[in-house]
Amino acid sequence: MCGIAGIVGGGSPQILEHMLRRLAHRGPDDWGIQWFPEHRVGLAHRRLAILDLTSAGHQPMVNHSGTRWITYNGEIYNFRQLRFELEALGYRFRSQTDTEVVLAAYDEWGAGCLSRFLGMFAFAIYDVERRELFLARDQLGIKPLYYVWKEGLFAFASEAKALLVLPEVSAEPDEDALLSTLIFLWVPEPKTGFKGIFKLPAGHYAYVRGEEFQIRQYWDVPHPAPEECLRYRREEEYVAHLRELLERAVARQMIADVPVGAFLSGGVDSSLVVALMRRAAPEAEIATYTIAFTPEDRRIEVQPNDPAYARLVAEQVRTNHRQIRIRPNINRLLPKVLWHLDDPLADGAAINTYLIARHAKQHGTTVLLSGMGGDEVFAGYRKQLATLMLYHYHRLPRWFRTRVVEPLLGAFPSGWIRSRIRPLRWIRRMLVPLRLSPLEAFIYGFAYCPPEQLRRLWRRPLPSYEELYPIRRYHELAERVRGASPVTQLTYLDTKLFLTGLNLLYSDKAAMAVAVETRPPLLDVELVEFAFHLPDRYRIGGLRQKYLLKRAAEAYLPRTVIYRPKAPFATPLISWMAGELGERLRWWYTEQKGPHAEYLNASEVLRLLEEHRRGQANHAHLLWGCLVIAEWLALWLDRTLHDGVAEEVLRVEIS
Repeated sequence: MCGIAGIVGGGSPQILEHMLRRLAHRGPDDWGIQWFPEHRVGLAHRRLAILDLTSAGHQPMVNHSGTRWITYNGEIYNFRQLRFELEALGYRFRSQTDTEVVLAAYDEWGAGCLSRFLGMFAFAIYDVERRELFLARDQLGIKPLYYVWKEGLFAFASEAKALLVLPEVSAEPDEDALLSTLIFLWVPEPKTGFKGIFKLPAGHYAYVRGEEFQIRQYWDVPHPAPEECLRYRREEEYVAHLRELLERAVARQMIADVPVGAFLSGGVDSSLVVALMRRAAPEAEIATYTIAFTPEDRRIEVQPNDPAYARLVAEQVRTNHRQIRIRPNINRLLPKVLWHLDDPLADGAAINTYLIARHAKQHGTTVLLSGMGGDEVFAGYRKQLATLMLYHYHRLPRWFRTRVVEPLLGAFPSGWIRSRIRPLRWIRRMLVPLRLSPLEAFIYGFAYCPPEQLRRLWRRPLPSYEELYPIRRYHELAERVRGASPVTQLTYLDTKLFLTGLNLLYSDKAAMAVAVETRPPLLDVELVEFAFHLPDRYRIGGLRQKYLLKRAAEAYLPRTVIYRPKAPFATPLISWMAGELGERLRWWYTEQKGPHAEYLNASEVLRLLEEHRRGQANHAHLLWGCLVIAEWLALWLDRTLHDGVAEEVLRVEIS
């Protein structure tokens, strides 16, 4: 994994070098620039050496004929098989890297090479003879790739901050992104936090030829009609097939020339990955890492004891397990993490990931496998089950719904300090979705900032809720899967939007902030394609979510781990917002210092904060979104603050 950047139609080697400095944390092991002065084109690379640690892996890398150059970020796990195939066609290789295989594969098959890759990647290849730039991003969007196309200038980079050094690009906030942060806490692709900067969508490639820029899709998450799903005769055949795919995916994602470890939360997904790592490498030393917060931080948010489950798995699987118990200085850490994230993401899991990755790096682990993607692909989120139940609920007589069920749910308390019972909050939260169609409920029935609240918070003119960018984006993709089964529709939307827009983004950025590569075996393309061809009952069977995945896990894990209550990979946000984060939020919205005053109504933010602190309602996530917006705007628009944070985090200098 590395950091890549490039320019077509402008710039200079000095600007490319400045862009690389913004990506230094992604690749502390090596760096390189290839500049074509007669073409006004340049490629740049920061290297985190994972395969072939020698200088043979230096990038940008050129093919044997000297006609094409590549800058590449990622891992192709089946590169050795592709190498054998290419060698049989006459290709010869100088290194043991997958980079050279990607370049040769493009020489041989053009854009068709993408369908042969099993892995995660973002890369650019410049064809010197045709004066053509080719860019591609992996099928699920595991690796980020940002670009800007402006006034004849095209530029790309692994992170948006590298594009902001270009004189033609300014850090102008995108209002759609800020609204997305309030509503969902993240920004749906292809938009970013900055106006004019976009992400190349997952499963797409692009060409830049002179004044022409084209984007094309080469892969999509499968969404077959119900009659097109797999039809095995027995359930055990589904289980056996899934186990085979899981074992293969984890084994190939352990390929590396540096130490490989894993996140271990104690949940079924990360535990399954760790158990399969041990199966793939019975004698290997495997380091696992778990984060634990103090009892003081957990005093309000009652959660299952994740560290205990993680220890149980670590003991069974025989890993070198480390539990990180901390109470971080969030006020100091937040600007750092937001600088790395680029986008205004309001999810405390980014902080967890950063802290675990930093600890792992300090103990010599460069690659961490995770259970990322299991909930999106195999239907593990509560809102997926809740929405599926709505499909059935709407079949009940209308009089029974409006006169019995909804009044009953409305009677439950919404306070979180007095009740201290999480199910009550979920029951109360179900009331609004019950009054919507299942699709509407899934898209915005569980939003953190519903329409009436958004109107009170947002100071600028608003269109109707349905016309807002994040809502429109959901509806656009929902149209693609109209003929699919209910579970496929829900998991398709989560995989295309929530997974790429939030989970994969923070997973990459927060870990690469300390030069740690994360790998998600549950997002192996073969595994994803299998899961999306399952009949619904094998992802949500009755009230059991991730049904088939849990059945498959029975061969590797104790049932106490597999069938434990679901716990999110989250921070004790309710406690923090009632304490130090709440005080920081109060300062921002009392002092009115910063550009957030143009967008948000301070008196409404303070009212929500007071309700939260008194225990009258749980506004933790919405308040976190308001805080992130204030911090993010100040970070990118206040040059003094921005430069201070940038200098603090960019400890790896280009030498």
